Amino acid sequence: MCGIIGYSGKQPALPILLTGLSRLEYRGYDSAGVALLGSGKPIIYKAAGKLIKLKNKLKDVNAYSCFGFAHTRWATHGGATVANAHPHISNDGDLVGAHNGTIENYLTLKKKLEKSGYSFYSDTDTEVLINFIDWIRENEKLDLVSALQIALAEVAGTCVLVIYSHSEKRMIAVNKGGQLFAGSNGLDCFIASDKIAFAGQCPEFFEVKDGQILLVEPDKKPVLLDSSLETLAPHLEKINVDIRELDLGKFPNFMMKEIFSQPQVVRDALSGRVDFQNKEFCFGGLTEYWPQIKSANSLVIIACGTSYYAGLLGKYWLEKLAGISVRVEYASEFQAATVKPNDLILGISQSGTTADTNLALREAKNRGAIILGICNVVGSTMSRLTDAGIYTRAGVENGVASTKAFTAQILALLLLALKLAKDKKLMSNSELKEIIGQLEALPDVMEDTLTTSGTIKHLAKKFQTATNCLYLGRGCNFPIALEGALKLKELSYVHAEGMPAGESKHGPLALIDEKMPVVIIATKGESYGKTINNLAEIKARGGKVIVIVNPGDNEARKLADEFIIVCSVHEILSPFLNVILLQLFAYHSAFLRGRDVDRPRNLAKSVTVE
Repeated sequence: MCGIIGYSGKQPALPILLTGLSRLEYRGYDSAGVALLGSGKPIIYKAAGKLIKLKNKLKDVNAYSCFGFAHTRWATHGGATVANAHPHISNDGDLVGAHNGTIENYLTLKKKLEKSGYSFYSDTDTEVLINFIDWIRENEKLDLVSALQIALAEVAGTCVLVIYSHSEKRMIAVNKGGQLFAGSNGLDCFIASDKIAFAGQCPEFFEVKDGQILLVEPDKKPVLLDSSLETLAPHLEKINVDIRELDLGKFPNFMMKEIFSQPQVVRDALSGRVDFQNKEFCFGGLTEYWPQIKSANSLVIIACGTSYYAGLLGKYWLEKLAGISVRVEYASEFQAATVKPNDLILGISQSGTTADTNLALREAKNRGAIILGICNVVGSTMSRLTDAGIYTRAGVENGVASTKAFTAQILALLLLALKLAKDKKLMSNSELKEIIGQLEALPDVMEDTLTTSGTIKHLAKKFQTATNCLYLGRGCNFPIALEGALKLKELSYVHAEGMPAGESKHGPLALIDEKMPVVIIATKGESYGKTINNLAEIKARGGKVIVIVNPGDNEARKLADEFIIVCSVHEILSPFLNVILLQLFAYHSAFLRGRDVDRPRNLAKSVTVE
């Protein structure tokens, strides 16, 4: 949510800043802007809407600068307008800044500033913050760093801020409760919300951690300070980003590329974690806490959105295979008062920066819980909060609506459940052998499933005018029904609802008519017969039914208006195939409606505010 990229060095800044913004589009945004800095007054360009509008505005710009920063904004205060877009400037014109996060007490600060004669052109909390820093600097006769320290002590909320003073000729980046990275290559300095923004420009990065300040001046190396303004030696790490993941390659958009990359994601995630020959599972990141995990009778999973649905599927597997009682909580509704010392809490987040999830984990940790994590981003806020965890190895996911990251999350949960089941001797050798054998072949079977894309596109065209859709599943495919409905909502802006198939007769049947498509996951499993009964109930009421079936299933096909055939696998593994079909259905439904599948309206991938 929101993206910052800054640069100081010997190269023209504008191309670097625009490339960085393009790489940060995945975070979600509604406007964009750039500030070019140097000997003269800062030059600011802003545009509401997609980044292409800002790029078009800059096509004929001749301003040359080797110093500047840029920002993509996701609205928290004020609509998507040029006035509300970042960067923002102080009343006296000396300070220019951009900010990720939310200033919770901005109205109080704004009223104080208005009484002192300040005026505001935007509705944002960021403009208030910049002028508040300016007010302190002027009143106390301080330099920018000292004024910034005082201001942040009075600010409530999350603040990742890049601010430049024209009079001091320096740019300052500060992190208060968010995430910020920096890299340098000689006298070239980069700062960004995500290191992928400057990947390829320098070999290493370091994190500007909570409470730290980075000073950036032209022709000087960046200086990292702690909260007491003592100089720190940055902890450097290699940038392990495959630049190819940032390009579309042969695909029309990142959504399609990432759907089709899932077989390789599964191969990568299985590598080193499953010894197929000896039927062993290994999670190095859980080793220290494995005795507590193995002996636990209960577990609480905390997540949001797609990660929450991954948690629901994890609950099914962990309870069924490993005999652990699992509760799955929306992070925004989590009640830490129930947490006791040594309770097991598992957070799931693609980015590792999900504000609601990290806040819930922090509260649980303060109460003595053991914090586990499943996350895709090494070094993220979540990875630092957790005592132990699993990296999903999904690679960069550019599409705002998650596909491959979800698949990587559920694979991590399944492997955890299987390892527990094996270590606790809760699964027969024959069943374990069957599942592990099919796991090894799963990436190839997923590739075969992807060949249905053309058929699903034809199917989506038949339902192109639908305005509502119902998704039903049972057992391990109930969370897949939820995720399928979410994907249709996110990508197509079509109202969709997922639910357990058994719940359809407890009210939702009232919705059924010939205009309401109903997607039913009816692959073979222990609840197959009950699912067929639900299918028959819907057909009896005139519903239009799309059914996911296994080869040779004539019973379900006879009842269906439309059907999609998917390979037969062990029921435990069926979610990996069924979710691909629903991702493709959502993708084609959206594409046929002319939606931006990579950047759905109003959404952000990395939700860094509560």
